[in-house]
Amino acid sequence: RYTLLPALTERGIIAVDIIEGSCTKQRFKEFVISQVLPQMNPFPSTNSVLVLDNAKIHHDQDL
Repeated sequence: RYTLLPALTERGIIAVDIIEGSCTKQRFKEFVISQVLPQMNPFPSTNSVLVLDNAKIHHDQDL
């Protein structure tokens, strides 16, 4: 079993990770910090807003 973590924009994929097994909050946080945030820009530039849904894995005080 594998988990795919994509970071998508209206223009396509800006980051992706494939994890064997389930993804934990810690692993998701590492993905956001190491792969997604470096692709982000100050508002109101392109890639300046990060949207997360209500998935339990997104409920982390650091995020």
